[in-house]
Amino acid sequence: MDLRNFSKSGELNPWSDADSALSPLLNVLNIVEKLGYVQKTKDDKIKSSSPSIALIALLKETSKIQRELHQVDLDNQRRMQDKETSDITHLAVREKRIKDIQSLNGHMQSIIDSKSQLKTRLQQPFVGDFVKIEAQYHRYAAELFPQIAPILADLTTHLENIAWVKSLSFSDGKMDSLLSDLNNTLAGLQTTFQLLCQMRNNMAQFHHIDIKS
Repeated sequence: MDLRNFSKSGELNPWSDADSALSPLLNVLNIVEKLGYVQKTKDDKIKSSSPSIALIALLKETSKIQRELHQVDLDNQRRMQDKETSDITHLAVREKRIKDIQSLNGHMQSIIDSKSQLKTRLQQPFVGDFVKIEAQYHRYAAELFPQIAPILADLTTHLENIAWVKSLSFSDGKMDSLLSDLNNTLAGLQTTFQLLCQMRNNMAQFHHIDIKS
């Protein structure tokens, strides 16, 4: 029997020619179907698998995901606001900030109390004799001092050499003996150098002979 000729309330469909006596039977069938004793008809299965039903299900799922994303976005905003206002809303953070400010205040107060001593220490490099240089020549002075630093480091040695040359006398005949000793020393060094070169050549020849043999 085709149940589509009857309404859900069991009344006869005015557009159908079915007998009104079947209305109680329709009520019984509706109850049985709601209780699950009667399987859905083929038309109901087609309706459940139709594109419109699938679209509605997809829209529901999309709405659910959008609500979840909105909730996540709301949680992120709350966390950001909590981070931005933590200095005011969090008691532990406020206490830490107060301690830091108190420590800074104490440090500044100690600087104020020792102002005269600090001023003396800051002015100490300018106390005494120093070279006065115009501002336009500061760059040249900064380039000059690194260059003359090695000369100033060896200044003592140079002064000793100058003093030795000044005290040296060429009239007492010592210079001739010194030059003679220097000449003999250079000749000995030359002879030793020649012997070393000859020894090196001999060692190279012996090594070459050993390789061939």
